[in-house]
Amino acid sequence: MEEYENEINDENKYISKEIPIDVDDMKEMNIPFNQNGTHQLRNTVKILTYNFFSRPPPVNTNGNDYKDSRFNDFIELLPDFDIICFQEVFTTLNDRKHRMIREGAKVGLKYYVSAKVPSFFSKYISDSGLLILSRYEIIENDCYDYYLNVSGDSVSKKGVLYAKIKINNRYLFLFNTHLQSTYFDESQTKINCTIQVRTGQIEELINFVYNKLLLIPKDQVKRGCLLIVGDFNIDAHDNKFAKERYLIPKYSITEYELLRQKLSKLGTAIDLMQKKYNDHLYTFGTNDKPEYDKVLTGKADFNLKQTLDYMWEIIPDYNLDIYKNGLDKICNFIFDDEEKDEIYEYEESKVIYESLKVEEFLVKNKPYQQLSDHFGVSVELLFPSRKKF
Repeated sequence: MEEYENEINDENKYISKEIPIDVDDMKEMNIPFNQNGTHQLRNTVKILTYNFFSRPPPVNTNGNDYKDSRFNDFIELLPDFDIICFQEVFTTLNDRKHRMIREGAKVGLKYYVSAKVPSFFSKYISDSGLLILSRYEIIENDCYDYYLNVSGDSVSKKGVLYAKIKINNRYLFLFNTHLQSTYFDESQTKINCTIQVRTGQIEELINFVYNKLLLIPKDQVKRGCLLIVGDFNIDAHDNKFAKERYLIPKYSITEYELLRQKLSKLGTAIDLMQKKYNDHLYTFGTNDKPEYDKVLTGKADFNLKQTLDYMWEIIPDYNLDIYKNGLDKICNFIFDDEEKDEIYEYEESKVIYESLKVEEFLVKNKPYQQLSDHFGVSVELLFPSRKKF
């Protein structure tokens, strides 16, 4: 335990580590591995974004959030995914994030990136709650803390976590974020304020992604995939059901359309759920069926039926005005040192849109019906193996 506490409290702003794999554990769980203990490479990679609703003690919604029990249930599902982007896995006064990292390593998710816990003298009580676990090597990482969080979010350092992940000698450029929440049981003034803060955070997110893209060779981006995922706290249905109970400000366009417009500054922005269904399935506040949550969701959010969790694919367009001042920084694609004398044919990686799935993670015979108050969203990516000419 001490080893992980030292990692989390490192002086660096963020943490990226590789945890040794126990091959016997992998054998026991029937997970494919090579003799050196690494996970066997495949052409498809399954990625999950999930707000795990693991807030620090003593915070709870209805008397008991069953955090440890839900954790124990979820770790059984870790082998099902190759990359997991968590939100709300906080470190304050508990060790669940450390345990998640250790349990992930046991099943081959041995690479991780986590934001640093705020110092004792910081105005924040908690870190961002963001965590990325990966079977594949994270070769570059960073994080950015949003300038302002308000209301209940003011005690945590919300932001965005970045990982460049090497898969079959191609790269996944992954951004995991959690934007400002709106608390509908608060005053109208605070509701309005949370929306304004969230709008500002979107701009900060765009700037962070843009600055990263300026330093990434264009051919690497073209042959790889760029995803922005997480809990955006923006309802694709324009708060249809919330408006029946609360007074929500009216704007010329919806928050969702504003989000799409701003993401489009980077290039083509594809909402993966919209791409598959031409609609949005609910990921939060669906409580109207017996099998759905009756314990974790607060009264103010009960049965609001919102889509808050997204996976966005960005296909950068370097002809856009936003890139003009930085084009001189973009270099050509360079092969890894060991491959300079080898010539390969590269197929472009792609998102398998039809594989997208809303992961409800329902449970039976427990005092709770779901593993979180949110549903997760997963999708598979195709990273073809290289072919020599």
